[in-house]
Amino acid sequence: METMHYSEKKKSSKGAVIGLVLFVLIGGAIILFAVKYEGKPQLIGSKESDIQRLVDLEKEDEENTKNEHLNINYEVKELKHSDKSVAKIKSDITVPQIYIEGQELTELNKEIDTKYQELFVKLQSEMKSVESNYTFLVSYDTYENMVGTEKIISVVVTQRVRDDSAKKNTSESKSVYNIDLSTKEEVELPSIASQLLGKDYKTIIRSATVDYVVGKGMMKESEFTYAITGLEEYYVKDGVFHIIFNEGKLVDEKYGVLDIEVKEK
Repeated sequence: METMHYSEKKKSSKGAVIGLVLFVLIGGAIILFAVKYEGKPQLIGSKESDIQRLVDLEKEDEENTKNEHLNINYEVKELKHSDKSVAKIKSDITVPQIYIEGQELTELNKEIDTKYQELFVKLQSEMKSVESNYTFLVSYDTYENMVGTEKIISVVVTQRVRDDSAKKNTSESKSVYNIDLSTKEEVELPSIASQLLGKDYKTIIRSATVDYVVGKGMMKESEFTYAITGLEEYYVKDGVFHIIFNEGKLVDEKYGVLDIEVKEK
């Protein structure tokens, strides 16, 4: 039997090796190229122009709000009362009645009117037998200011008891109603004082008060122990913060009402 011989020709592995090498080289080159020319990550707002744009937008919003509030209309009307039913004490009362955009602040107006009517009734009872004749006088002043973006009106109501014979006041007191026209609500002292005087407003107010009473010889600095509570009467006039201490609240009542201007140092 004839023996048949054959040989199997093996495939060469050189091509595969070369392909692998080329793949690695080309791939590596692509990665290196990408890393080299890849831009640095950008954070939103990191560029100066982006930050400035945000600042400008905030300023624009504030300005728009300020202009909107500046255009809020209001009216303070007079409400008068006169009573001569008791010979020794008569009244001449003019109280404010506040309207914002034509809407009456009913509760506040009633509160103000009732307060001074009741005070007069009390005086009538107490002064029936006094020797002199007296007049209970009530008047008010209104101040308008922009504090930040808010339009604030300060209505300062002053009550006096005048000795008609001596033609001088025997007592005086002030009450203030500070109203934010945009909210139609009263504004407490800390809110306004912090905007006008900064976060250290209590220290600034105290310092101004000490300077006032000591400078006018009402009290020695070593005797001053008062701490600002934030509940004091205050108002704003021409952008300047004023704090009020009624008779006997801080110094001897003979000095009357103290009206102290407070400015940021």
